[in-house]
Amino acid sequence: MPFRLLIPLGLLCALLPQHHGAPGPDGSAPDPAHYRERVKAMFYHAYDSYLENAFPFDELRPLTCDGHDTWGSFSLTLIDALDTLLILGNVSEFQRVVEVLQDSVDFDIDVNASVFETNIRVVGGLLSAHLLSKKAGVEVEAGWPCSGPLLRMAEEAARKLLPEYNKAIRNYTRFDDWYLWVQMYKGTVSMPVFQSLEAYWPGLQSLIGDIDNAMRTFLNYYTVWKQFGGLPEFYNIPQGYTVEKREGYPLRPELIESAMYLYRATGDPTLLELGRDAVESIEKISKVECGFATIKDLRDHKLDNRMESFFLAETVKYLYLLFDPTNFIHNNGSTFDAVITPYGECILGAGGYIFNTEAHPIDPAALHCCQRLKEEQWEVEDLMREFYSLKRSRSKFQKNTVSSGPWEPPARPGTLFSPENHDQARERKPAKQKVPLLSCPSQPFTSKLALLGQVFLDSS
Repeated sequence: MPFRLLIPLGLLCALLPQHHGAPGPDGSAPDPAHYRERVKAMFYHAYDSYLENAFPFDELRPLTCDGHDTWGSFSLTLIDALDTLLILGNVSEFQRVVEVLQDSVDFDIDVNASVFETNIRVVGGLLSAHLLSKKAGVEVEAGWPCSGPLLRMAEEAARKLLPEYNKAIRNYTRFDDWYLWVQMYKGTVSMPVFQSLEAYWPGLQSLIGDIDNAMRTFLNYYTVWKQFGGLPEFYNIPQGYTVEKREGYPLRPELIESAMYLYRATGDPTLLELGRDAVESIEKISKVECGFATIKDLRDHKLDNRMESFFLAETVKYLYLLFDPTNFIHNNGSTFDAVITPYGECILGAGGYIFNTEAHPIDPAALHCCQRLKEEQWEVEDLMREFYSLKRSRSKFQKNTVSSGPWEPPARPGTLFSPENHDQARERKPAKQKVPLLSCPSQPFTSKLALLGQVFLDSS
């Protein structure tokens, strides 16, 4: 290791306090309950500071204890933090903020807004809060989750963005458990750097079961964290140091996000240690009287007068979920809610939440509950008809039925099964009839079959 790296390493070791809840002589992991409360305290220090000093502006400026608009003028931090309130268990504040947003946020204004940031933070935050409203004790209107005030707000914001929406593609290649920037059409390395935003990748790898590669890459990134007490925006891999003018750490969540997913997959206590180090580093380096400030330079820990809304929406949320294994977000399907919608009865809240880019959890079952396109319902009905046709074909006492699948009626008793008889049977086959939409009467869950969020009565 170059000598110049020893100086910031020594500085960091001197600055960080001894960890309460750190692994003991027996190798035990950090105490999740202890750090869960620490993370909750971090959230409220930042959240209360925003409300007292910055609302209704987008973000808090923690060094001057005031606010400013950044990505529009939508009280961005309040929207971004809303679902985190419920994950931390604060239903009363969730309910209050829902009312405040309906009364104060107006998308019919002429502002210079970021399409990408407004999409992931505002639209995503409102959608997530809408789907979590019932769990938070909000009185929902008839037709929820397919209708509601927060959903209408999300749709209004999204429609404003549609004319300008576009996307970019970035290509990467792997080298020794690092992922480098390459030229898309040549494959040659363009920049041998690690960008902090890429630290989400091990978490994504874990979701497809690529655990070994995920852990190796994660440990590379964790080494950088331990070197500086955070992830610099750019890190030069061959030199083992920050890149000029990219030395800052705006309290990004990506490495913590990966730790949460990997810990769910492996239970490896090393991942809790990253969570512990993140709490200790952020509190020691970034905490100020009015919140948590962006670290402008990880080499000397100078601060910048900004607290991005994603600190409450993502960083704190993933930290809390890392230390809270029984949170409703981690539901394995053992509990759920049966909800009547205009399109039938749906099972919601059974787990499998999908986080958008801003860590707003979306229940995918709701997308199917509120699906208006009948083609999807017809596809499910075809699966159901095929299921029952195959079931009936196994019983020799059943009458021959027409299947929507490849199954063909058997020959009659005493009849040789010849190509001619087969053709005659095809000629006698009645035309396929349109089956009406299946109804969804209220029944015990054990007597139903759930597909794609839509529940059907098992009438066999």
